[in-house]
Amino acid sequence: MNKISLKYVPYSLKLKSPFLTAKSKITVRKGFVISLCDDSGVKGFGDTAPLPDFGSESYDEALKFFYNFKFNLKINLDDFENSLDQNLQQMKKLPATRHGLEQALLNYFSVKTKIPLNELLNRKAAKDIKVNGIIGITTRSKLIVKVEEFLVSGYTTLKVKVGRDDFKNDFEAIEYIRSKAGDNVKIRIDANCKWTPAKAVKNLKSLEKFNIEYCEQPVKNISHFIKIQNKTKIPLAADESIRSLQDAQKIIEEKLAQVLILKPMMLGGILNTLRIADLAKKNKLKVIITTSFESALGRSFAILAASFLDNGLAHGLGTAGYFQKDIFEDPYPVKNGIISLG
Repeated sequence: MNKISLKYVPYSLKLKSPFLTAKSKITVRKGFVISLCDDSGVKGFGDTAPLPDFGSESYDEALKFFYNFKFNLKINLDDFENSLDQNLQQMKKLPATRHGLEQALLNYFSVKTKIPLNELLNRKAAKDIKVNGIIGITTRSKLIVKVEEFLVSGYTTLKVKVGRDDFKNDFEAIEYIRSKAGDNVKIRIDANCKWTPAKAVKNLKSLEKFNIEYCEQPVKNISHFIKIQNKTKIPLAADESIRSLQDAQKIIEEKLAQVLILKPMMLGGILNTLRIADLAKKNKLKVIITTSFESALGRSFAILAASFLDNGLAHGLGTAGYFQKDIFEDPYPVKNGIISLG
């Protein structure tokens, strides 16, 4: 095998306007473009975009790792996935770092072997992926404008951030969206760990009449999920509570949630994401793939994961339009609430 060199180049992407969740305010996304190149000129690229508030390492921790990293790749193409895992073991506690290197390696070997990524991973890929519109915590006037934009653009699923200090404002936002969107548009909400178990039960019960598809991460952790399971008609979805296969196994075994929200950047890449998705499918749980507000390069990996699932659900992939400028033009634009892969 030719000698492979690794480079990492920092990037910083400013959002057009701050995106507010119950947990944080995102104004800029910093990360690294990881590039691999061998002696023959074959290249592979990946994205490392840490987001510590949502479960990854910090930017500085990723930077320190790459600065000290000694690249010694040993890949067995006859046992590709396991071999790749072995090479990435040292990044177990650095999910965004692992994501970037895994993506670069997969892209590199796809180019090197001239085998499409779906075939390299023995997966079928859907041609079209539904996408949900996403609405952050914002003012009433901006909410009205955003909802109108999504509905006119053909979105049939809207994800709404909740968790304001006064729940009355959450309630009024959902009430407005349902009245404006009608019954044919799905509404899913995301509290980003904001509520205590008692408040979660109370708040969700009051929202049941709006036919919510699911509530994502209403409480902080798995132990809190135990306290609210079976106490609301609204299905529960786990996001921040899933940062490993072991987390997912516990949630599935104890039936703590009906939906798993999987972020490849927070899970260390597409391999871990697909393993959890396969386990969920066997246990008849729904899986939604979402981005972590990373660059166009990183989003392409999340889009790829969603295409492999081909489950007909709307995924959280429409974040390209939030940036002033990306590292390159979005190759997978959303049209009429759908990403077409051709």
